[in-house]
Amino acid sequence: MLQAAGMPPGTRPDVFGLEHPELLEEIHRQYIEAGSRVIYTNTFGSNARKLHGSGHTTQEVVSAAVATAQRAAKEWSTAHEGDCVRVALDVGPTGEMMEPIGVFSFEDAYETYKEMAVAGADAGADLIVFETMTDLYEVKAAVLAAKENTDLPIWVTMSFEENGYTFMGTYVAAMAVTLDGLGVDAMGINCSLGPEAIFPLIKEIKQWTNKPIIVKPNAGLPDAKTGTYDLDAAKFARQMEPFFELGISMAGGCCGTTPEFISALKDRAAAAPDHGDGAAEENRPLRRGVCSAREVVAFDGRVHVIGERINPTGKEDLAEALREGDMDEVTDLALDQADADAEILDINVGLPDIDEPAIMTEAVRAVEGIVTLPIAVDSADPAALEAGLRACNGRAILNSVNAEEDRLNEILPIAKKYGAAVVGLTMDENGIPETAEQRFALAEKIVTAAEAAGIPREDILIDCLTLTAFAQPEQADETLRAVRMVHEQLGLHCVLGVSNISFGLPKRGQVTAEFLAQALACGLDLPILNPEQEEVMEAVEAFRAHSGGDEK
Repeated sequence: MLQAAGMPPGTRPDVFGLEHPELLEEIHRQYIEAGSRVIYTNTFGSNARKLHGSGHTTQEVVSAAVATAQRAAKEWSTAHEGDCVRVALDVGPTGEMMEPIGVFSFEDAYETYKEMAVAGADAGADLIVFETMTDLYEVKAAVLAAKENTDLPIWVTMSFEENGYTFMGTYVAAMAVTLDGLGVDAMGINCSLGPEAIFPLIKEIKQWTNKPIIVKPNAGLPDAKTGTYDLDAAKFARQMEPFFELGISMAGGCCGTTPEFISALKDRAAAAPDHGDGAAEENRPLRRGVCSAREVVAFDGRVHVIGERINPTGKEDLAEALREGDMDEVTDLALDQADADAEILDINVGLPDIDEPAIMTEAVRAVEGIVTLPIAVDSADPAALEAGLRACNGRAILNSVNAEEDRLNEILPIAKKYGAAVVGLTMDENGIPETAEQRFALAEKIVTAAEAAGIPREDILIDCLTLTAFAQPEQADETLRAVRMVHEQLGLHCVLGVSNISFGLPKRGQVTAEFLAQALACGLDLPILNPEQEEVMEAVEAFRAHSGGDEK
């Protein structure tokens, strides 16, 4: 549209709009008249890095672009009382490669997006849209920058290939899981593909979130010679009809979609039955889980193994490596556990003589650079927990919080901020209770506090704690009873570090495997164990086969 209005080839669109506000305002006006009720500002690439050398600042470009869009929106709203047009600050990717692939750090991205978000809020934008994103870690930095520095609603759309992955390797379900946890106001897909190719990806997203979903396809595929797209407005609108049947209420167009496309889309939407994203959608059962950028592990009742070995307790080689900041031992343990069929990796770097938050950050990045499994960040130090969650590319588990009042108040807000699932330990300032009933009461206390902090019940995992049978053999039965009570009466997923049961005993693998089998029968579905112990993994596989949870 800018090119049709006279923008020369090679010109920066945002700078051209700044210099020709009357042309930009007219384009906004055409889309509004066609039916758009949210218009995006002409600021897709207006971050400080992309504007470098242009002679203009982010503040200057964003302020002018918001003002131009507002004039068009206000003109329409004034002339059509009650028909409000909203102005969205449009923010695209920085164009930099994020660590560990590139050198652009999370904090660099955060500050870049913070500048744009604050400029948009100060200029009076109604909401912020991060669009055409391909790196989930960059999206996370963008969302946190907007949430922590503005009060504006946040929408995110990423761009996927037909295989369900972005160019940078983010899986579509991982996007949904992560953004739902981070608490964005709407999410979806824009660019890359036409409506038909995007449709199955939107169906996948709807399994993982009840947030409003945005669909902004291209006008089909471009012709390499002419640059034109292969769908006209009428065909584009017809191909969008299935989305309305899914209950999608936020639709638009990306590359190649002129006001004519929006007009045709509006007419099709008006004729479609009203399925809506209302109260029924909010109560729709969803799949829950955790993820890396590439893989999702669902909390579905099936057994999923959490690898325990990245923990310096009793591992002097690992402890020394962590003191020296050497991550080779960490990555070796991660690879070994992934090869042994662990599905989530617990990372604990707790040592008294290190900078634990800094080492946790390095360990998480090192592990994510070598395997594609989701992560559980494990520490007694709140700062280390936050550092680990901030470093995770995806949605992690925060392990752990207990029932101490101070611990609940300190840790749960961190979990909420980063959208993490939470492992609650059934212990308090008095230690681990002796009876299953006492542990169950602490589990209830944790659930109440977590829900009050805004953490969904489905994301609360309870660890009823295993003591060594060598010292307290009677406690094994209490742990098993507590697991069954939490599973059956609270309906929660259960975590358990089962290896503790055999500490100090001979034939540890055999003892652990026997206890694990009993715990699985009581409702344990997220055991923390050493996946390289053959007897233990055989117990897992046997239970999966007997319970119908074996997909192989």
